[in-house]
Amino acid sequence: MTGVNQPQAIDPAQLNDEYDRLTVQIIERVCTATAASIDIGAGVGEITRHLVRVAPEGRHFAVEPLPALADELAGTLPSVTLIRAAAAETTGPHSFVHVVSNQGYSGLYRRPYDRPDETLRQITVDTVRLDEVIPSDVDIDLVKVDVEGGEVVALRGALRTLRRSLPVIVFEHGGDRVMSEYGTTTDDLWSLLVGELGYQVFTLPAWLAGRPAMDRAAFATALERDWYFVAAERPTPVRTSDPASSPPPEQRG
Repeated sequence: MTGVNQPQAIDPAQLNDEYDRLTVQIIERVCTATAASIDIGAGVGEITRHLVRVAPEGRHFAVEPLPALADELAGTLPSVTLIRAAAAETTGPHSFVHVVSNQGYSGLYRRPYDRPDETLRQITVDTVRLDEVIPSDVDIDLVKVDVEGGEVVALRGALRTLRRSLPVIVFEHGGDRVMSEYGTTTDDLWSLLVGELGYQVFTLPAWLAGRPAMDRAAFATALERDWYFVAAERPTPVRTSDPASSPPPEQRG
């Protein structure tokens, strides 16, 4: 997703590349060879392939409702359990906005777009509560969420899994405007992550550097620039050396 709240001076594409690079670093920091993960809004698997690379003996679940993207992911990452659905609070068929001209914008509902001429197509996809499809005997180490404003409904459908494992969550969040059609707000997301699950919230660089978490006011300020964050129980321990950095994955869509 490209943020809609950010100043014009920030190049969204460049910042997305930086988020990808930092997400890979977080994967390398969190995941062991046997780690388990969920990639919600996986696209063709740009981030999923790094999860498999870092944790080749682990179990990985990729959630992607767009058929063409899911087909490509299945062909390139056959070891991944593919969930051909959109993560939500309910299970069943649901309308879905396929942004043909920029597939990374696609979601259960229309969101504000940076460009006025996006090509939209209404399709029907399945929705799924992740608590119903993630095995209860799998402890999840890391979750990535990129669902174009549907963060709260996706996470609410996975509360049992999240409470059981308390994985590190790397999530995209563009603020209230992007979530408006879902009937949720940034306050709802904060209440879920911090109030219900007991997480702390960080920017990606802050978590990697072991810096303190943000309070609610600092999160609001961060949203003026950033649209990717980390929810975790605590700051990461700072390492003297990190794994060798990998080239950033391609942007979704």
